[in-house]
Amino acid sequence: MSQNLLTAPKASSRVRFCSRSLLRYGCIGFRFVRHKCSPWLVSAIALLKLVFASGAERIHEQIRYFSAIARIDFVSVYGFLNDLLW
Repeated sequence: MSQNLLTAPKASSRVRFCSRSLLRYGCIGFRFVRHKCSPWLVSAIALLKLVFASGAERIHEQIRYFSAIARIDFVSVYGFLNDLLW
């Protein structure tokens, strides 16, 4: 019985399908998390840049911060906090 150790063993089609579907769902999940967390991340970064900025750059960072705050759905945040309390 001869074996070629340089080539990888063939995976079954079920394993390849499963890994592709997990990868696809992982990408969709990552997009969903990124979409939901994006305003929070932008507001945190803009707030940090706002501390160290001056002049026209400071105004630009203020606009970026306030537009990020406006995109956050605070009703769902308050609903989530309410569910945590009760």
